[in-house]
Amino acid sequence: MLISFIISTVVFSIMAGTSIAQAPPAASDRATLYGKITEKADGHPLAYAEVAVMRGSDVVTGTIADELGNYRIKNIYPGHYTIVAYIVGFRKSQTERELAGGQNEMDFALEAADISLEGVTVTADSKSNQETTQKLSIVTNAPVFQTSTYHGSPTSLPSAIIQQSLPGAVQAPTGEVHIRGQHAEYSYNVDGLPIPETQSEGMTELFDPRVIDRISFLVGDLSAEYSDALAIIDVRTKIPATPFNASASGYMGSFNSSGQSLSLASHTGNFAFFLAGSRKVTDRRIDTPLPDVFHDHGQDLFGLGKIQYILSPNDIIALDLDQSSSNFQIPYDSTGGISLDDNQKGTDAFQNLLYRHAFGSDGSTGEFFFALTHRQGTLNYTPGVNDIPSFYFAGDTTSAYNIKEDRRFDVYGAKTDISMPEGEDVAVKAGASYYYTKGNENFAAFNGAILGPQSIQDLQGYDLGAYAQTTYQPLPVFQVDAGIRYDQHYAKGIGTESQVSPKLKLTYIPDLASTVYAYYGRLFVPVFVEQLRQITGGNGTISQPTRAVRGNYFEVGMTESFGNSLSAKLLGYYTEENPGMDDNTIPGTNIQTAVNIQKIFVRGAELGLDYHPEGPFTGYFNLAISHAQGVGTTAGGFLPALPPTTTFDLDHDQHITYSLGLNYDESGYFAGLIGSYGSGLTNGETNGHVNPHLIFDGSLGKTFRLGSLSVKPELFVNNILDHRYLLKGSFFSGASWGMPRSFMLKVAVSID
Repeated sequence: MLISFIISTVVFSIMAGTSIAQAPPAASDRATLYGKITEKADGHPLAYAEVAVMRGSDVVTGTIADELGNYRIKNIYPGHYTIVAYIVGFRKSQTERELAGGQNEMDFALEAADISLEGVTVTADSKSNQETTQKLSIVTNAPVFQTSTYHGSPTSLPSAIIQQSLPGAVQAPTGEVHIRGQHAEYSYNVDGLPIPETQSEGMTELFDPRVIDRISFLVGDLSAEYSDALAIIDVRTKIPATPFNASASGYMGSFNSSGQSLSLASHTGNFAFFLAGSRKVTDRRIDTPLPDVFHDHGQDLFGLGKIQYILSPNDIIALDLDQSSSNFQIPYDSTGGISLDDNQKGTDAFQNLLYRHAFGSDGSTGEFFFALTHRQGTLNYTPGVNDIPSFYFAGDTTSAYNIKEDRRFDVYGAKTDISMPEGEDVAVKAGASYYYTKGNENFAAFNGAILGPQSIQDLQGYDLGAYAQTTYQPLPVFQVDAGIRYDQHYAKGIGTESQVSPKLKLTYIPDLASTVYAYYGRLFVPVFVEQLRQITGGNGTISQPTRAVRGNYFEVGMTESFGNSLSAKLLGYYTEENPGMDDNTIPGTNIQTAVNIQKIFVRGAELGLDYHPEGPFTGYFNLAISHAQGVGTTAGGFLPALPPTTTFDLDHDQHITYSLGLNYDESGYFAGLIGSYGSGLTNGETNGHVNPHLIFDGSLGKTFRLGSLSVKPELFVNNILDHRYLLKGSFFSGASWGMPRSFMLKVAVSID
């Protein structure tokens, strides 16, 4: 009843706000503002600078410049505005300007300045707060996360940021996040290149959040450029804009947790670099089978280096080098109640070489992108010498086994894109990518000398993709985004799978504060070659291969900005997949494999509210209602229990979830509170219900500025009320309990 009231109120407000909006002018009267943002001293482009178009104290619209400092804002009503450009480490530039219908060029040359707490920031539905003299909010379809305003626990990893930032993102065991009822559904895009988060089974995170400049969350209504996912976590790593910065931090807390981090950055002349490393140790590394069992000691190491060279104002070349590893003890079997420490280690790494070229002095005539990539990973699981065989495969209640795993892989790839505006109303973009994977898999179940099911094979395959898409705006109030994508996937043991996938989005834009849209996209999500695991039974039989997800995705939604402080997004979606996909995990480990479910249906609605008034307080509220169900045969992989034979809820995808955040940030002081709720669900089991949970996390700190030195002590409390809750019941992969209350104290020091 309460949820219906909230949604009805927001819909009424949006409709009311749209109905009284100023009538849109004719097509020829709309203005486009574009230009380039550079450093005044040497003319070098400034990546990720922010541009705001203001009328008085209200933000009309805004955007963020790309890696080459180019920006473009369309659909502005002609009139008199204040245009502001800003980036940390430079004095903001502010210009009064009369914008006429058609093209309006405005370049900015920003002057370096001492780092200060004063500035102007455009936040695009950001779920965090900037400490600024003004807080500016614009409506976009994609929420944006910025680490410059992040006050999360030092133990947090990117998966926690996803859950807190997105409606319908549900926490799952072992650090996973499931989005809109989907499994194997999201992929990272790092500096323009896809880096799947599942490359080492989701346990080893790719990087520490502190190497990120910003994340844009692209969910559901994806263009043809993106494949193999329902959601794209578009990560842009830091590009230093100031001559020098160094920072170091350390923390300690509950469960013997501790960690250290160090980063160095510099931008001198044409050359810039960023180096960062961190170490995290805890006795509560993964979600455990029992609420009070904590013997899973673990260590995570992260390292990232970025080198960038400016060839010209229109040409940039960059190299990303990333390495991460996780090594921890784990409880072996969550269904047998055995508390033995085994060892598991996973590593992830990638190297990206990227080149960008802008056509025209300000990128107004398009851009060319080319990249080469190599990524690799390993997963090794070694059972303890005293382990008692206790794992049973589905349908076998007499043969118990121990498990071991050794997997390694390499992926080599290339990606290229070219975008070309074809006039005022049309823009086109096309691209292609190719990735080749090789490696080997050695999975075995055993009981002494007796061998059970195994997966011992070479990993070999490729992924080929090509796309073309266009944006057409025949009227200022109407936009068509259409595209088509071709994917071909080959994996040894499965063969070749391919699909042509159309994408179409229709958007009504009565004014810059409002949009209404409808979207359709065809889904094609194969199992990554590096994840392939084809089980051979003890009698020599081979399990069915896991086929690519094929489905249809529909979404309708609207966004609305209410003045300069409140923005809202409301949407509904429906997905049907045949076949669909879930993941199945050996209990107490992170050895997992994909399984097909004959059919999957997901429907849901989401509401996002973002509140950024003037003053020190900000907040957000995300609400999602989702129902994900599977029906029919479940095939592939290893199942610790026989799958249901009737329609069942997909595990740990809560029917109702919400997250909320409240932040205070002023004069160096900050305080934050984040709450997350999950309604629980039956998991398709008889009398097996995961109860609702409501978890609160808090943070408190102060930044002390002493010339070029800043010191920031911070206190974090996770699960403040110490609520003991199940993330999921014993369905497919065994039960898992969430983290109890924990405390962290951190001190960070930086020099500019």
